[in-house]
Amino acid sequence: MAKLALLVLVASFASANILAEPWQDSDMDGVPDRKDACADTQPQVVVDARGCSKSAMTKQGIKVMPLLCLKTSNAQRYPAGCSDTELSSVAVRFEFARAEVLLSQYQALERLARWLSSNNVVLQLIGHTDSVGEPNVNLQLSLERAEQVKKSLVEQFGFAAERFQIKGVGSMFPVANNQTALGRAQNRRVEFVVIVQ
Repeated sequence: MAKLALLVLVASFASANILAEPWQDSDMDGVPDRKDACADTQPQVVVDARGCSKSAMTKQGIKVMPLLCLKTSNAQRYPAGCSDTELSSVAVRFEFARAEVLLSQYQALERLARWLSSNNVVLQLIGHTDSVGEPNVNLQLSLERAEQVKKSLVEQFGFAAERFQIKGVGSMFPVANNQTALGRAQNRRVEFVVIVQ
């Protein structure tokens, strides 16, 4: 009887090992890919439980600041030295008909937050939608998306609310073809514009 119990125990253990998924960590930050909100963290960057950088400090204590080149409200570029070819495509993307900021978008938010920490600017957060749905509903949804991004930057990253203005433009300014699923996904976004005082 003891041999049978031992055999059942060994068989259960073996089958559990076969069914277990491998623990994969592509960016080698200590957080498995399945739970990593920032899946392409640079080497030597200290991360939190989500896999995102902690206060933009590396293990050597050197600050890592992203280089962003953003549009300004007067049709220029910020900082002044960057060109059209360097224009950054940082944006927060959304699911269809939703305004909640996805965990997968925290990498873009964290990149922006690190940049904001070293650039004392006011940003306009411009919400967009795809072309599916009524224009007035899309306009309200785009505004809600901008508001949710502002809320994340204020509540989770600690920025003053006065540093952000929100605007919703609905589906008026697509960056991709609304006739395809991929194009519609690219159009559901919040973009960032530096307000020139």
